[in-house]
Amino acid sequence: MKNKNALTILLYVFAVLSLAYTCYATIQAYNTFTSYYSTNLSVVNLVLYMITTCYESICFSVLFYALGVFSEMFKKKEEEK
Repeated sequence: MKNKNALTILLYVFAVLSLAYTCYATIQAYNTFTSYYSTNLSVVNLVLYMITTCYESICFSVLFYALGVFSEMFKKKEEEK
């Protein structure tokens, strides 16, 4: 197994936790939308509501993953020198 530094592992853990929260928020957004707007169900409105509810956690998931990849690449370059 490769030797990874603690920062890379921590960033990957935050990415997974943020992705898990995104799944939870998506389910809650769907349930909220269908319960409050049951008379006016539109797929476009549902998708827009879910995006506005969950976009922050999706962005954090991508950000933490990208930072983990960059941290890993930085460590590899540092080891080569």
